[in-house]
Amino acid sequence: MEELTIFTTYDSFEADQIIATLQDANIPAYKREAGAGQYMKIVYGMNSTQAIDIVIPASAEDAAVDILADMGLIEVEE
Repeated sequence: MEELTIFTTYDSFEADQIIATLQDANIPAYKREAGAGQYMKIVYGMNSTQAIDIVIPASAEDAAVDILADMGLIEVEE
């Protein structure tokens, strides 16, 4: 299954909210933290200095883009 990064944030709480919203819409999603991001979260708490990618199946891209636009996270050109 092909995957793609649909959104990138530096806020773990925001990432969790996005993932929950996508999963509520039956879109499998997970976060991938770059580098030592997971270890830095343990040391510094919820906020991270590393990018957190939200990853979804490529087949769910259109639905995920609509959800992110509804959340006000991205703008979609019409």
